[in-house]
Amino acid sequence: MFEDLLRAAAAKAIEMAVKEGQLIKEDSILLKPATINLVNEIEEMNRKHLIDIALANNDRELFMQLTN
Repeated sequence: MFEDLLRAAAAKAIEMAVKEGQLIKEDSILLKPATINLVNEIEEMNRKHLIDIALANNDRELFMQLTN
């Protein structure tokens, strides 16, 4: 019974954190917004790096794919 109460309290706390934007639920996984921002920054850095490589190699096709 006490375990059920703790589970219900934890579920409510998670629900409130998601509602207030402190946590984000993605595919049943809880993430901090800072984690998502970090992943986005890394992806953008990788994209820019690939653009630099495409420019250095005169790879117009790859450059166009990355900049569209």
